[in-house]
Amino acid sequence: MGAVLEKRKRRIQYINGDVPLLKSVQPEVSQMEDIAYWRTLAKNLDSSVLGNDITMQEIVDEVNAVRRERYEKQNGI
Repeated sequence: MGAVLEKRKRRIQYINGDVPLLKSVQPEVSQMEDIAYWRTLAKNLDSSVLGNDITMQEIVDEVNAVRRERYEKQNGI
């Protein structure tokens, strides 16, 4: 009977020693879960982006054309 009580006492000491450790580690676990969540979202976003097949010169030409039209419209040209 004494061995059973001794074993139980050691188990209680073990649990009492580990509970404060779990409380101190809990925020780190939560942060790791957050990081994993954001990484998953970032991967999903990366996979949803389509490749760009328009050149910068085409963009500049389009912007200049729109600006020219707006200028002509405002000034009645």
